[in-house]
Amino acid sequence: MSLLIEKLKAKGPKRILALDGGGLRGIVALAYLKKLEEDLRSLHKNPDLRLSDYFDLIGGTSTGSIIATGLALGMTVSELEAHYLTLGGKIFGKKKGLIQYLTHSEKFDDKPLTNALKATFGEVQLGDQDKIKTGLCIITKRADTFSTWPFHNHPDGKFYKENSQLPIYQLVRASAAAPTYFVPVMIKIGEDLNGAFIDGGISMANNPSLTLLMLATLRGYPFHWPIGEDKLQLISIGTGHLSRDYDTKKFKSVNILQWANMLPEFFMTDANYYNQIIMQILSDSPTAKIIDSEIGTLKNDMLVRNNILSYLRYDLSLDSRNLNKLGFDLTEKEILELSKIDEPKNLSKLSEIGAADAAIQMKKSHLNKTFFLNEPHEKQKLRITQNSKMPEGAIEVIKKQIPIEAIQINEPFEVETIEGLMKGKQGDFLMKGVNGEYYVCDKNIFNQTYESIKK
Repeated sequence: MSLLIEKLKAKGPKRILALDGGGLRGIVALAYLKKLEEDLRSLHKNPDLRLSDYFDLIGGTSTGSIIATGLALGMTVSELEAHYLTLGGKIFGKKKGLIQYLTHSEKFDDKPLTNALKATFGEVQLGDQDKIKTGLCIITKRADTFSTWPFHNHPDGKFYKENSQLPIYQLVRASAAAPTYFVPVMIKIGEDLNGAFIDGGISMANNPSLTLLMLATLRGYPFHWPIGEDKLQLISIGTGHLSRDYDTKKFKSVNILQWANMLPEFFMTDANYYNQIIMQILSDSPTAKIIDSEIGTLKNDMLVRNNILSYLRYDLSLDSRNLNKLGFDLTEKEILELSKIDEPKNLSKLSEIGAADAAIQMKKSHLNKTFFLNEPHEKQKLRITQNSKMPEGAIEVIKKQIPIEAIQINEPFEVETIEGLMKGKQGDFLMKGVNGEYYVCDKNIFNQTYESIKK
C-alpha cells in the first residue's frame, strides 16, 4: 500500500483545505497560506513541514485548483507562489482584439494557460500515488449537463479507474475555464463520451468548502471520514471579496448585455454567501463572520445536536474601511481596479494586502491541538461496545450490597449504550452492571459511591 493510500485510509482526525476561485486574486489566498504554513511549522517545531504533510485532502475551484494541485504535489507555498506569479503574467498577459472577442466569445487565448499549466505540473496523472502526496480534489463544472464534478484521487472512488489516467494539468485547465475568459475543455469521460468542462466557480462550489465536506463524509463517496469537531477540521481560504453597492438609477437603463455581464457575479456572491451560512451552522468557529444584520454570526443556531466539524475561514474584505485599517489608503476607483480577477499588474499589491490581513486575522490559537501531527490526540479513542469483553484486571465493587465489575481506564474512551454514546475521561471507570451492560462512571463519583472493593 502506498503512503498516499495509507494516509487517506488511516484512522484519527482528518484535515481538509478548501481554496476558493477568484482568478489572479488567488495571490491573496497564497498570502494566507504562507502564514498558515509558518504557523504550522512553528507549532510542530518542524521548519520543513509542508501543507501536504498536514492536510489529508486539499481541494480547490478555478484558481484554487491551481494552488491545491501545487500543494498536493508537495510544493512549499513560496515555491508555488513563484510559479503562480509566472502563470499570471502568461495566462492573462494578452487579451484578444475586439473583433476576435466578438466572433469567438472568449477574452483570452487558452494556449498560454494550457502550456503554463503543463510546464508547472508536467504529465502527472490524477492516479499518481508517488508524486501526489495527499488527497486532491479539482472541482469543475460540466457545461453540457450543468453538473458540478469533483475529480479526486481516492482509489475507491466510483470513477477512479477512468479518471486516474487524466493529466492533472488538463483537469486544472478545465476548472479554470471561466466562461467569456477561456474556451471550455473537452475531456474524455467514457469510451465514446466526451464532456465539455468549464470553471467550477460557475456553481455553488466557487467556495468549495461544502463540496469538500460532502466528498469527505457522504456514503456515496469513498472517503467515509467520521464527523465531529474533534474528528474533522476544514480550513477555508478565500481570494478576497468586494461588497457592491450599485446606484439604483443604473438599473433603469441596464441592457441585456450588461445584465449578462453582472449575472455571474450575482451567482458567485450567492454561492459564497450560502456556503458560509451552512458551514457556520455546522460548527462553532472562532472565525465566524457576521452574515448580515439580521442573523448575525449564527452562533446560537445549529442544524444538528453536535458540531459536525472544526471550521476556520479566512478571506479579505476589499472595502475601503478594512483596507484603511491595514494601512492602505485607496480610492474607490483604485479598489475597483484592484478587485479585477484578470489584471496581472495587481499581483504585487494584492499580495502585500493579503499578507497584512493574514497577520491580523490568522492566529495560532485558532489551530486546535487535536489536529496536530504526531500528537497523542492522533491515537484513536478506546471504544467499548455492549459486545466487548471486560478488559483484564477488572475488580469487583459493591454498591448497596450488589457486586458489579469495574476497571479504571487511563485514557479517554467511549461506550456505546442504548441511550447513545457515553464519553469517559482519562481516569474514569468502565462499569459492567448486573445485567451485563457497560456504562461510564466519573472517577470522583466512583470514589464517593462504592463502599468496598475487593480484587
